[in-house]
Amino acid sequence: MSANCQHWFRAIMHPSISLFPNSKFYSSQISDGPNVKPKAYEKTFILGPMFGSYSFININGAREEKDEIGHSLKNMVEVDVVLKIVHSLSQACVDSKGKMSIGVVSPYSAQVVTIQRKIGKKYNCNGFNVKVSSVDGFQGGEEDIIIISTVPCNTGSSIWFLLSNQRTNVALTRARYCLWTLGNFKTLSKSNSVWEELVMDAKNRGCFFNANANAITKDIQQIVPLLDYFNSNDEGRSLEIMEGKNVEDHESKAKRLLQLLCKLILKVSSVF
Repeated sequence: MSANCQHWFRAIMHPSISLFPNSKFYSSQISDGPNVKPKAYEKTFILGPMFGSYSFININGAREEKDEIGHSLKNMVEVDVVLKIVHSLSQACVDSKGKMSIGVVSPYSAQVVTIQRKIGKKYNCNGFNVKVSSVDGFQGGEEDIIIISTVPCNTGSSIWFLLSNQRTNVALTRARYCLWTLGNFKTLSKSNSVWEELVMDAKNRGCFFNANANAITKDIQQIVPLLDYFNSNDEGRSLEIMEGKNVEDHESKAKRLLQLLCKLILKVSSVF
């Protein structure tokens, strides 16, 4: 291993990120440097355990598609998840008035092009920078946060492009503080590849999350106040309803509650 690579592992990459590639590709021969070990080196950009230093985010209900010429794959559900994460990071960057660099990586050119078109240049300003590229395009690069979009999402998928250990090593070692991998557990866990090992490693370390589970939590957080509103014993509100006052507001809240409950049922059913 080169001196530059050893420096990157020891002095820049968070230990939660370096643990798997160090074990898999370097037989755990590299020790973390003293500067990355303290708790202070850990950064939280978005609240929630799903967005810690290292996580695998399971994407259910997706469908892979071939590009126009049939040479590459894209996954629009993963594209949508990437866009939502990038938007949340952008808001967090504005709120913190700090700087943040994000890299979105995929081994499939069709996925890269699709994400690039969706993101455009709207986020690259005011200390917030997003780079979307193939794995090869990130070789030698580094970002605060790396989001990997793996794409394949059925057990019959051809994942030949994910099988290169060199490419996998590059993708897994570009992040300083956070590495979030998006993929389909059922597909990758039966791939007989390093990606199968990565998914199981994330499960064993408690770093495995379902994307829908995060959405379910957010829906519940919106539902609870509405339930409290309708379940309260507020005599004034009950009188208003009886007298036909503020009817539009009450109906709007009831409609919103029904919409959220329907969404919640669909999301829960997709998890199981």
